[in-house]
Amino acid sequence: MGLTTRETPRRRPSAAAWTGAAILSLSVSGASPVHAQAGEDATSLPSFFRPNRQEVATLVYDASPGRPVALTFVPGSGGDPVVLSLNASAGELHPLVAELRQLSLLRPPASLGRIVRLGDELGDVLLGPIAAQLRNVAHLALSADGPLSDLPFGAIRAPRSLDSQGRFLIETRTLCWVDPALAGGDDDNPPAGQRPVALAIADAVYRPPARPLGASMSDGGISWRLHAARRNQASTIRALGMRVVSRFGQAASPALLWESTESYAVRFLHVAVEARIDPGNADRSALLLSPEEYDEQAIPVTAGQLASRLALEREALVVLSGLDTGDHGIGPGPFVEAFGAAGAGSLVASLWPVLDESATHLFTAFYSELTQGATPVAALREAQRRLMAEPLRFEQGEGQQPVDFDASHPYYWAGYRLYRRSANDCG
Repeated sequence: MGLTTRETPRRRPSAAAWTGAAILSLSVSGASPVHAQAGEDATSLPSFFRPNRQEVATLVYDASPGRPVALTFVPGSGGDPVVLSLNASAGELHPLVAELRQLSLLRPPASLGRIVRLGDELGDVLLGPIAAQLRNVAHLALSADGPLSDLPFGAIRAPRSLDSQGRFLIETRTLCWVDPALAGGDDDNPPAGQRPVALAIADAVYRPPARPLGASMSDGGISWRLHAARRNQASTIRALGMRVVSRFGQAASPALLWESTESYAVRFLHVAVEARIDPGNADRSALLLSPEEYDEQAIPVTAGQLASRLALEREALVVLSGLDTGDHGIGPGPFVEAFGAAGAGSLVASLWPVLDESATHLFTAFYSELTQGATPVAALREAQRRLMAEPLRFEQGEGQQPVDFDASHPYYWAGYRLYRRSANDCG
């Protein structure tokens, strides 16, 4: 198939901004029962937020600055949506989100107690007012903007009124982020069945000052073992049992990325390279790929370029495991839009880069669950729960004993988020 180019889409409002002003706002404090008022006009709520299954509910958080956070609760099976004014503003929630992210990046368990307390506090604020309505809901479809777009929602603790054990939210429900930008590829994308493959892009090599997640092998501070771990992580895609095309090391270059997606119908794409958000210009958020010369600096492939040049098989699944969203207030949004424009129907994105060995365990479980018929949402949740419940074993090399350690700390599992096009895809 020849190269297809498309005009880069203009930046659109976040999904949370689509809730519309026609829904009546109710001021709710504490955990009092919430009821939609009769005659409420909810026609402005887009259909992609409306689940048609009783066990799915949509939560849309509008964290615009200067006012309390608004939560639109949309029950399943055609129930009336309700807007709640929460007892916190975006400015008040931002330091809590930033601290939770910071502590989640500290792997020693010493930070776990504070993470639990922050998770409890955020759970009470964000979920407490609708706890009664969520008791029979097994799947949550989410959308958020502002500081909440960078929040690892899986690390929120369910309020005691919702879960008597006060567990992490991911332990009790599937979490799925809704973005209508997905599956927006052109009709001339590779047709299903045309040499479908799984494409693995990993271990881009280049010279500092780029951060070590993708530093050159000639940089003395980066070990060969680190590069092998990154390639092993991307290679977990082989569990799908289909043909795999690998572009590792120097081959993880822009030229070979474009060539691979032109030559094959890519049904699964796993990208284990550094990816950065540009808060000043979201379209310049970029993957850092290998340069032509071995020891030159990385070549950025921007979200705008991905949107206009990349062509995936319709409804493809993309994993972007090296993204660090920071706390810029836009989350993985630029890459959701970019891969959606390329044809992706599902995207797994990291909020921070995770140790490659633990990511290998997680994605081995993720792809294994997919092959057994699980939905992407259920597969990711099961993979996260396995990390929380089972110790990880790291091989130390020939002649050395393997090391087992506890991966229940949120650093290892809370930073992954799955996006689908609509709430109905989140069951």
